[in-house]
Amino acid sequence: MKNIYSTRSKRHRGFSLVEVTIAMAIASVALVTLMGLIPQGMDTMREAGDTAIEARIHQQVLNELQLTPFDDSAGNSLLDTYYDGLEIYYDSQGEEMSDSRNQAGAMEDRRRGSFAHIYTARVSVPRLSGGKMPESVGGSNYSGYSFGGMDVNGNIRPVIVEITSAAGSDPNFDWDADENARVIHSYQSVVVKMGRDLSATSN
Repeated sequence: MKNIYSTRSKRHRGFSLVEVTIAMAIASVALVTLMGLIPQGMDTMREAGDTAIEARIHQQVLNELQLTPFDDSAGNSLLDTYYDGLEIYYDSQGEEMSDSRNQAGAMEDRRRGSFAHIYTARVSVPRLSGGKMPESVGGSNYSGYSFGGMDVNGNIRPVIVEITSAAGSDPNFDWDADENARVIHSYQSVVVKMGRDLSATSN
């Protein structure tokens, strides 16, 4: 009987203090490593969300510009007179805020710098004569597109859409300040006058 009891007690004994300490040390290292990855993962997820929303904003602006006539009935350019330098305000989902282009008539909670205002887009359509590109894409003078040594083609115009989420918390956000360059994402595109031959020239 004595031998049987002794064998059973040895067979059912628990973990030693050394084993428990080693297991806890391994678990602690694993947990600390995982906890260190959480902020990086959150940043990556936020950046991916921002990129997706900004791409949608850019596409919305570009679609609107594609549907806008280049000139009015008197031959005056509509693209640069209305859109060049235009700021448009968006909420957290990338939806344009009501009255974002009519701030005088906008409700207090839907104005620039309000709680609902998250993203801001600035549209640039440089003029054919004396136009200038935004600072985020170099700030150079713009004199129009020409192909194969021909005259300036007025049927194709560059569009630069700059988007930031920093302007939502700063109503006096300066687009051209060097310190703000890292929080501005620039999208460059062109719009073409529909039904026109791109080889045709105009001044």
